[in-house]
Amino acid sequence: MKKKKETLSKIDQLFIAAQKKLATSNPSVKKMREFLKKKGGNKKEIDEIVLKLKKYQLLDEDEIIKNVISYCDAKHYGYNKLINMLKQREIDSSKIAKVLKDETRELRESKELLKRLKKRYKNKSTVNLKQSVYSALIRYGFDENIASIRVEEVYNLPQEELNVLKLDFRKATRKYSSKFKGKALKDKVTNNLLSKGYKLNDIRKAETNIYEMD
Repeated sequence: MKKKKETLSKIDQLFIAAQKKLATSNPSVKKMREFLKKKGGNKKEIDEIVLKLKKYQLLDEDEIIKNVISYCDAKHYGYNKLINMLKQREIDSSKIAKVLKDETRELRESKELLKRLKKRYKNKSTVNLKQSVYSALIRYGFDENIASIRVEEVYNLPQEELNVLKLDFRKATRKYSSKFKGKALKDKVTNNLLSKGYKLNDIRKAETNIYEMD
């Protein structure tokens, strides 16, 4: 076995190394060239191997792009995340430029992601929920416009929002009731909730709802 390996030409050895690399990862053309250079290949040898790999469809950046897009769809990643992943794999820039933003896809995937984010952050207060959802959408690759649209949809759950606000209202009331009474207590509670990002109209709605129940 050892003797047979020694009879292999340098090109054959490099080609075998390239095949092993492909078996464990999905490198771009640039990454493969860097790998073969580290293995001792010169430019002529590397060009020959890359050409051979492309001929047998073993090294196909278009296929890598398709796989990354499929992965991003499964994870509900946005366009910015998709492009960054392609750049990290050092795909040819001219091929990346052809991957255009699809606004319909962005709206669809951000909507699916929002469902997960609502569950993930369901125990947060209204203002923290808004901030967490917005930050997550940006982190997952959506632009500010899409993130803002989806954040507004968080507030399409008035009963859930009201329940969280009522809970914070009761906490603030207990906190200040020992030192303040009447209007002073009301003002103190209101200011506390405003500092957390709640809107004045929503605070009044929660206050009315609580007193009606009490």
